[in-house]
Amino acid sequence: MNDFSQALPIMVNNYSKLFGIIVKMQGSVAYTNGKEITIPRLDINDPVKSRLAYGYLAHEAAHIRYTNFKLLNEDDLANDYLAFTLFNILEDSRIEALIAKEYIGVYENLYLLNNYYQKEWDKFCNILDTQQIFTILSSFIQAYSQVYCQKFASSRKRAAVLLWHLRHRIEKPILSSISKVVRQCAKAQDSEEILDRVKELIELIKQLDFLKELSNKKIKPLPKPQRIEDEFSCFDSDPNVLADTILDREDPQKFRDKKDKDLGSKDYISILSQFREFSEQDPSNATPSRSIKSIVEENSNSQNSTTREDFGAFKENICEAGRSNFLDTIADTYALRNMLQQRVRAYVEAYGSSTIHGSKIDPLKAQKVAMGQMDIFKDKILQTGFSTSVHILVDVSSSMLSSDGNTHTRAEEACKVALMLCTALEGIDGIKVLATFFPGITTEFEIALSEKEKASRVAPRFDQRPRGSTPLAQALWYAFDKVKTLECNRNIVLVITDGMPDSVSNAQNCFSYAKENHIDIYGISIRSEIILKLFEKSQVIEGANELKEKAFSLVNSLFKVKTNFAYD
Repeated sequence: MNDFSQALPIMVNNYSKLFGIIVKMQGSVAYTNGKEITIPRLDINDPVKSRLAYGYLAHEAAHIRYTNFKLLNEDDLANDYLAFTLFNILEDSRIEALIAKEYIGVYENLYLLNNYYQKEWDKFCNILDTQQIFTILSSFIQAYSQVYCQKFASSRKRAAVLLWHLRHRIEKPILSSISKVVRQCAKAQDSEEILDRVKELIELIKQLDFLKELSNKKIKPLPKPQRIEDEFSCFDSDPNVLADTILDREDPQKFRDKKDKDLGSKDYISILSQFREFSEQDPSNATPSRSIKSIVEENSNSQNSTTREDFGAFKENICEAGRSNFLDTIADTYALRNMLQQRVRAYVEAYGSSTIHGSKIDPLKAQKVAMGQMDIFKDKILQTGFSTSVHILVDVSSSMLSSDGNTHTRAEEACKVALMLCTALEGIDGIKVLATFFPGITTEFEIALSEKEKASRVAPRFDQRPRGSTPLAQALWYAFDKVKTLECNRNIVLVITDGMPDSVSNAQNCFSYAKENHIDIYGISIRSEIILKLFEKSQVIEGANELKEKAFSLVNSLFKVKTNFAYD
């Protein structure tokens, strides 16, 4: 068996030279802006994940080679959500077909990448009846174009399922015309022809009254995912779930499942068998010599690592906002937040009250001197150098999709707990609170709350969905870098996670650095005892339903008025 983990950096280097681009591995989605390619952070020592990396790399390289990026800035696409979505779908199929013909072996990697998300496709099928027409229609256009461009057998069955649903919800003449335009895309010579087909589709779709408002919806500029299935995919899917498991529906005979004779260099059964063989083998046996993973770990020990820059950018991106009313989800934690706030205020006054002074007395506060009120100034000044930073790092990797049998997923509970703690600590003099989620969508981590912001005002940023892997080390290095600028005399990092970090050795290096620099790291893990071996101060809980209580108890204990700050 080939050593895919060691071949990956060679492949990256070849693509870089061939197309004159920079390749980075970071975040949880694949995208390109025409000059750089970013593929998701994957375990490159796992042969299956390495094959996925090849597929992502080939897809984005195909965009650079065959897509006219100038079109993306024109009004026809730049400001039209509907047009951009359709163009992205159809252009994906066109460029994948072209690069598969030009480079041997690319077809198999793209085909395996398409089938890797079968589990998510099955889930999507279960909720098709509740989906908007545009979601089903765009998915059908994607699958149907793949049938004619890439000749994917699995896409034939998916298209049949979606067609069955659409025929019950869209007028037959319009649906037939849409299908005809999609088939014509297989003959498109360039991006301009794809755009022409998109304009034809829009005219047909606009005949469906309930879709008219979509043509006016604004989109955000690149970078963005280039494959529509990324919207409901996670990297921790079972790689063995590859076979088409959709039950036959009442679809037309010509769309029924059958073996495609034009698969390419290998037929579907042999490719599927090969991929299962990869997934069943022990990755450790596939690496007889030194792997790229060990090289990355060795070179990532310092904060100035160039390898880390190559395989994950150190960018301070802001979290995309979620639900506008996300603050309402922690309304039931008011009592806990109030208790914690009182504890922290007492802590601050105990360690800063000896030199509390100011230039102006607050009359209302002065009236309470007889009752023990010590802070009587309008603009108080704390003891020089007194302050504490609390940085909350939240794991939103794919494994956080688990619900442990409860109503909400681990990620939902973790997001709410982070917001609960940040709102309880906001506005207290001497306390600087920050929140960061990892992984980000396009980077290794994303910032939900900076030290100069109030959580209550940016609450929608805390509403994050699970995605990608677990770059804990990158998030910790960011937290350590922030410590240098915060200039606090006490620094606390609280990590909420549920699994193994991408690199255990890199995480251990982080803990060593924290210990040497007197940074306190505390961890709360959901059902994963690996954290006990990594964190000196940690707790393992049975489910996300316990997270609120444990997080409150932990942070509350950290602000006891005492000289020993050890976790108890």
